[in-house]
Amino acid sequence: MKTGLALRYRFSGDPNDDFGWLDVKVEGDQFSGKGGFWVQWQDVKEFGERLATYPILPDAPIEVSWGYEPWEGDSLVVSVKIAPADKRGNLAVHVWLRDYTENGEGQPSNCVRTTFKANYPELESFGHSIARLIDGKVEEAVLVGL
Repeated sequence: MKTGLALRYRFSGDPNDDFGWLDVKVEGDQFSGKGGFWVQWQDVKEFGERLATYPILPDAPIEVSWGYEPWEGDSLVVSVKIAPADKRGNLAVHVWLRDYTENGEGQPSNCVRTTFKANYPELESFGHSIARLIDGKVEEAVLVGL
């Protein structure tokens, strides 16, 4: 994967628990990073379903974020936003990852924010892979960038 986004999901050991660990790996043109957060499997599945949206409008990007309240700014641990990149139909995938824990001063020790381009066929395939990931049929869902 030269540029792209990869997700793995590990369910908790409790069959009554809706939360599991979401591993996230991103490779942009100049930056890459790995992170993760405790996420409800239903939220991951819903995100994958929303990836079938066509066209994605500039004023209505597909977004998902996980982190601590208030779920914005430095409280975000994982954030993905997909919006149109140009008039040719390419998409910009913006990814923000930060440390799961703080450095003791209320700030993340490490973080990465990067962007890469993708297209609709790859996005659709990624959505299908996410469904298979949550169903336990694959270990990883990958969005391959351009």
